Amino acid sequence: GLDDELFIRGKVPMTKSEVRAITISKLKLTKESRVLDIGAGTGSISVECGIICNKGKIYSVERNKEGIELINKNIDKFGLKNIEVIHGMAPEAFDSINNINRVIIGGSRGKLENIFEWFENNIGKESIVVANFITIENLYKAIKLFKKYEYKDIEVVQAVISKSKDIGNLTMMIGNNPVFIITGKKR
Repeated sequence: GLDDELFIRGKVPMTKSEVRAITISKLKLTKESRVLDIGAGTGSISVECGIICNKGKIYSVERNKEGIELINKNIDKFGLKNIEVIHGMAPEAFDSINNINRVIIGGSRGKLENIFEWFENNIGKESIVVANFITIENLYKAIKLFKKYEYKDIEVVQAVISKSKDIGNLTMMIGNNPVFIITGKKR
């Protein structure tokens, strides 16, 4: 995993390195994986996937203009050529995307049901979907959708990450927001 400090950042939220590590491990990537990163933010997950899937393709979808700029800067910084950045809302922005076998949902803007409907006809059997949420309500909606569309091997992990911070000659732990990481495999 890459350190957070290696990424160019702005005001757009970025998935922290420990959560990226869990998310990427759940994706079970190969060099040839074709990945859709929905709500890509700064592109930190897209970049790490791009490095691992050096013979594959990453589609990085983001609606925020500042996010698009940051994704492009981070792609350039890491010298990656296998990431296509798409500015738009999911799932309407997915027109040019095909042959996907791995998906990350980092943001859905309330269109989670529409996204899962798109998956039905546009991602392959045995595709792995990993969704990251910070709210209980989105966790609940996602679990219902994984079950409605009969995904198998559904798993929920709650990651509660704390990092050390020096306070004088002492060390205290500072907690990040808990994150729910949901994984399922398309039937």
